[in-house]
Amino acid sequence: MNHTSALLGPDLELVLHDLSRPDTSVVAISNGRISGRGIGSAIISGPFDDKGLKALIENGEVDEACTVIADYHTRLPDGRALDSLSLMFRDDKGRAFAALCANADRSRLVQLRQLVDGLFAQPMVAAAEAETEAAVSVDAMVQKIIEESIAAVSPTPANLSREERAQAVRLMNDRGLFLVRASVEMAAERLGVTRHTIYNYLDKE
Repeated sequence: MNHTSALLGPDLELVLHDLSRPDTSVVAISNGRISGRGIGSAIISGPFDDKGLKALIENGEVDEACTVIADYHTRLPDGRALDSLSLMFRDDKGRAFAALCANADRSRLVQLRQLVDGLFAQPMVAAAEAETEAAVSVDAMVQKIIEESIAAVSPTPANLSREERAQAVRLMNDRGLFLVRASVEMAAERLGVTRHTIYNYLDKE
């Protein structure tokens, strides 16, 4: 997809996911600098409020070959808003196996910055290297989502009530955390509960 950057323009990120490998789901990406992702990035490394990710978690109808989630908004950790669209491809059992996602950065500040950057000749090699750079470790991202979810439900994370733990698990699930292997064990260890308890919280959603 690197060769599609000129066709798409600098403000549209196009991402292809292989959903059979959530830890390294990104198999092709164009303009990955928008979200900071590259080849091999995890599915949970994408923008926040991703309805496409929620559609993956929920699964679709058996006779639905492709779920289209259009015209929704996501956001990046730095606060930038994106206009997003996702195509979720499903097998005959309704399970998603691949996703094609588009994220458009419409920020005026970003456009202004790109205009200024355009006045200086930045080597294309540097841009290509940045796009294929390895993402932050999956374990670090899992831990970050766990801590952010806990902080969102309680100012005193060392003394969570049962309901607060359940709410934190729901927030983690909304961000796709449990698509990643070993995340249940990491969440259970951090919350001081068993894996079975985590699954119980999820079953009650």
